[in-house]
Amino acid sequence: MARGGFFFATFLLSGRQKKVDSYCMAPKQAIFIALGSNIDPKTNLQKAADLLREHFSDIKFSSVYRTAAREVENQDDFLNAVAACNTEKSPEEIHGILKGIEESLGKDPPYRFGPRTIDLDLLLYGNSQFPAHRSFSGGGSILNSQLIIPHPRMHERRFVLEPLCELIDPHAKHSLLKQSWEDLLEKTLEQECVLTE
Repeated sequence: MARGGFFFATFLLSGRQKKVDSYCMAPKQAIFIALGSNIDPKTNLQKAADLLREHFSDIKFSSVYRTAAREVENQDDFLNAVAACNTEKSPEEIHGILKGIEESLGKDPPYRFGPRTIDLDLLLYGNSQFPAHRSFSGGGSILNSQLIIPHPRMHERRFVLEPLCELIDPHAKHSLLKQSWEDLLEKTLEQECVLTE
């Protein structure tokens, strides 16, 4: 881990690794998942980590960051982290797993961008783009699609980029924007994002 974290990072990096079947045919892809919570966040991040481990044997986690809510500011601060692993699972399978974990942890925000027990977003799936053919401008959007890769707002969010840069080569480039993660992070440094201890 590039930087110190708080107990969550230590907790997440411990644990039994599940055996991966050697006969899987699909090539493995490096994936990155964002985690966030502002309702009992320490507990819910840990629960989410446990559940992610059940599906992804080699998953590892960044440090945890405390960030102020952005779109709707009148709510408690969030704890955020990023997870990384390699998997043969498809983007649709991963999306389904993440939604299932959110449901099991009672995600039910009272309004859009409101308080939530857990947020899990698939940020990156190798260098793939999903849907495969789409344009990208600013935040990017695809009508009637819940799954967009790269995540269309990740490049605007320090609470995503800061932990992401612990787990990815910061000099690697966003597959659509063609800017390095390090450069994208630099553009968000005015946003509040504090490493927890």
